[in-house]
Amino acid sequence: NETEFLSRLTALYDLNRSVGTVYMSMKRFAGRLASARRRRPLKQAEAAEGQEPRCLVRAFSNKKHSKISCVVQAKDLVQFQLALGNIMRQQMDGLKTREKTKEERKRDREEKQKAKAAKEAAKGVKKDSAGEKEASSKKKAGKKQKK
Repeated sequence: NETEFLSRLTALYDLNRSVGTVYMSMKRFAGRLASARRRRPLKQAEAAEGQEPRCLVRAFSNKKHSKISCVVQAKDLVQFQLALGNIMRQQMDGLKTREKTKEERKRDREEKQKAKAAKEAAKGVKKDSAGEKEASSKKKAGKKQKK
């Protein structure tokens, strides 16, 4: 059941690759009887008693007849989530990058400059200040005159 869901989910992503959206939801599922009695909490708890909690996974897109779902047992959930994560990661390559605003670009530029300055300070690279430049240029001029 889970493998069929994952293969159909991959096909759903492929159908919506260029244009479209795929929606997914996961929720706790304690059985059909418990979900039918959700308006009456005491009877719902009674119906869910003794049943192992499961996970209901649904996926759909904006296209017609694109709803798929499956129920995953608690013991298989970790393996299922890993497989689901791999599929989603594979399909995320078609995302467009968002345009940055002027303020975001300015903030990024300032952060890069601060990081660069901190990196240079950590290395111990010392920039010549105006006074040191004059002193070093006088020393060089004095050496040239001696020759």
